[in-house]
Amino acid sequence: MDKEYLKGLIEEILYIWAEPIDLEDLSAIIFDFAKKDIKVALEELIEERNSKKSGLIIRQFDKSFQFTSRSCHDKYFEKVIKKSEKKLSTSTLETLSIIAYKQPITRAEIDKIRGVNSQSTIDSLIARGLIAENGRLDKIGKPIIYITTTEFLKYFNIKSLEELPEIDLEGDSYED
Repeated sequence: MDKEYLKGLIEEILYIWAEPIDLEDLSAIIFDFAKKDIKVALEELIEERNSKKSGLIIRQFDKSFQFTSRSCHDKYFEKVIKKSEKKLSTSTLETLSIIAYKQPITRAEIDKIRGVNSQSTIDSLIARGLIAENGRLDKIGKPIIYITTTEFLKYFNIKSLEELPEIDLEGDSYED
């Protein structure tokens, strides 16, 4: 079996899988190729699709990969694909931003920053798959720790949390 065969197989898996898939899962599926060969073939596929200006590209979200359309083509699909998903409210975006920048973080810490109870907003973000529980703190009450997910990266179309804009987390006051 050659590299072109492997590339075709990777494309088929990405197409059928539809959701982001990581290298570990790809390697488990394509068990008769070495993980390093799969990684090289995947990197070549990404470069080939980008250089050909192919309609479908392979995007990386953290350590996972997925077939997606180019964002510059979105205007052509707006009438075809109707998103029933509601946009995030200001309070939901605020909570999500706090989690993204301060993670891992507990609800009590989020509430302290926001000044209001955030439980319903957190429940909404979990339901949408944008955040997840990531264990519990070893403190009284064993509070749940929250982090962002791969779905968060997809929603904001970023590869990793390092692509988030830098902000001043110190909360310095504004000077006149």
